Amino acid sequence: MSLYVIKPTSPIVATTRERINVRNYTLLIVVAIVFATFQVLTDGLFLSQRNLGLLALQTTIVGLASISAVMLIVTRNFDLSVGSAVALVGVVLASVTVKLGWNPWLGVAAAIAVGVVLGTWNAVWVAKVGVSSFIVTLAGMMIFRGVSLIVTDGATVAPLPATLTDLAAGYLGTGPSIAVVIAALAAFSGFTIASARRAQRFGLVESWQRSLAPTLVPATLAAALAVYVSLGEGIPYLILVLAVFATLADVLMRRTRFGAQLYAVGGNPEAARLAGISLSRVVFINFVIAGFFYGVTGVALTARVSGAIGGTAGLFLELDAIAAAVIGGTSLAGGRGRVLGALLGATLMGALNNGMSLMNIATFYQQTARGSVLLLAVAIDQLSRRGIESTR
Repeated sequence: MSLYVIKPTSPIVATTRERINVRNYTLLIVVAIVFATFQVLTDGLFLSQRNLGLLALQTTIVGLASISAVMLIVTRNFDLSVGSAVALVGVVLASVTVKLGWNPWLGVAAAIAVGVVLGTWNAVWVAKVGVSSFIVTLAGMMIFRGVSLIVTDGATVAPLPATLTDLAAGYLGTGPSIAVVIAALAAFSGFTIASARRAQRFGLVESWQRSLAPTLVPATLAAALAVYVSLGEGIPYLILVLAVFATLADVLMRRTRFGAQLYAVGGNPEAARLAGISLSRVVFINFVIAGFFYGVTGVALTARVSGAIGGTAGLFLELDAIAAAVIGGTSLAGGRGRVLGALLGATLMGALNNGMSLMNIATFYQQTARGSVLLLAVAIDQLSRRGIESTR
């Protein structure tokens, strides 16, 4: 019996990789075009250092929520309870720090712990009982929101201690911000070069030098933009928080055994089961991680507005998070998605809102534009999948 091995440089694999690269970098090009367009339409205001800093802050909450959205959608699960869970976490944070007078950092720990409990609640119903994640999180959306209203009796709990609000609204400062950006770029470049050299040793790429450009060029441009923003007030603290958690999540998904299991479960659940992967265990842990991000996102949102509003905090956040993930290339069919793509998706939606607000365009036009972008992203995903499958 003959065995046929498809080399990394074969036409089929090369075509598939080519399509994936085009899909991955198309969004980056679209974001650049949107930035350039609004720069012209707003007479240079859009790309001002102050506005870019505000844009970054505006997208932080959606960006944090989109991290767990990517991880769940990759395994073919959905979370409609994000906004309500974030609201309940905020209520807990505000209640213990404002009403009970707890130390702010103890309050943060308690709020994140509550987020983990909420994620575990969803995990039990989905992974252990076997109820669809859509139904479980739809119920969670109503239950969590209801509890947050019961606890506060529908009232706003504010203001939060200055320690938390200063963190949410503060900036690192120009000098330290530039140093952080340069250090991050240097570390990322070193890691990328090491990975490329290792890929060449295993025969996955012909030349490690040529494989660097698609990764390092966008990273260098992003670093240059971050330095430009830093020349103003510096980098917002919340952006640093987002960067840290996004990096950790990306490493978890792409560099660990658990991350490989996430993609395996989403790509082909039956094959993953036959390979010895416990589907229920992977899904359970995934929802617990989502609960941790409920906590982080809830703390960030509550600190930004300096109070908890149980009825409206985080409203429709779950839809924005899913939209950011899908626009960023996460496949609704599972098995494919990256945190970086979701952050780009969140940035694109935030740029549309910010740019149109600067132009004094009504809110309902902004919603129409975001919906159109989401529909287009899903269409591109479907066409891309068909193109890849046709080359097999």
